[in-house]
Amino acid sequence: MVATLNISPSFEYGTRKNIYKTALTALYDKKKIWNQLNEERRLRQQNKEMEKNRFANKKIYTIDNKKYYKVIGMSNSYYLQVNSLNYLRASQVNIQLCQYTFNGMKSKKGLLKIDKVTNKIFISEDTVRVYFKSCALEAIS
Repeated sequence: MVATLNISPSFEYGTRKNIYKTALTALYDKKKIWNQLNEERRLRQQNKEMEKNRFANKKIYTIDNKKYYKVIGMSNSYYLQVNSLNYLRASQVNIQLCQYTFNGMKSKKGLLKIDKVTNKIFISEDTVRVYFKSCALEAIS
C-alpha cells in the first residue's frame, strides 16, 4: 500500500511519525474490513450456487397434487415435499418423511441435515434416537 500525506515540516519528528502510523493503520484496517466483506460475499454466493446445484436435475413426483423428491439410499423409500426443502439451514431441521403406501401417503417426523460442502443429505428416521444416514435425491436419468 502506498500512502501519500502532506504533512507540514513544521511539526516535530515524533508528531509526524504518529501521523504516519495512524494513517497506515487506518489504511490497513480498511483493507482488512474490505477483505472480510469480500470473503463473506463469496461464501454467500457459493452457498447459493450449492443450493441450486443440489436441487437441479432432480426428478419430481406429483402425488395427490403435491410435489415430492424421492430419497435414494434409505431402507424404505421416502419422499420429501419440494416446498419443505426451499428454506433449509445448515443446522438440523425437523421434516416430514412421507412414505407411499396402498392407502396413500403416510408421514412421520424425521431430522434432515445438509452438508454445505457436498451435495449429501443426511436423514435420521427417528427424532429421539438420532442416527443420520447419508442419502441423495433421485436424479433425472
